[in-house]
Amino acid sequence: MAWLAENIMSIVLLMIIALIVFLIIRSKVKTRKSGKGCGCGCAGCIGCASKQQKKQETSDCASAESFTGGRK
Repeated sequence: MAWLAENIMSIVLLMIIALIVFLIIRSKVKTRKSGKGCGCGCAGCIGCASKQQKKQETSDCASAESFTGGRK
């Protein structure tokens, strides 16, 4: 019990820091899941999920056109 009384401020500070880190990580996960991207601006981001999906869709269309000779 004496140890707890001596270190109560360190324990409280550690809990506050852990809570802040948890809230930051939760916010990042929610942002990613909502489809808003990584937060760095998608114009120059090659890792953005929406860009990768669009890139895949256009590459699928391009490969289908080359396979059919441009006919549908």
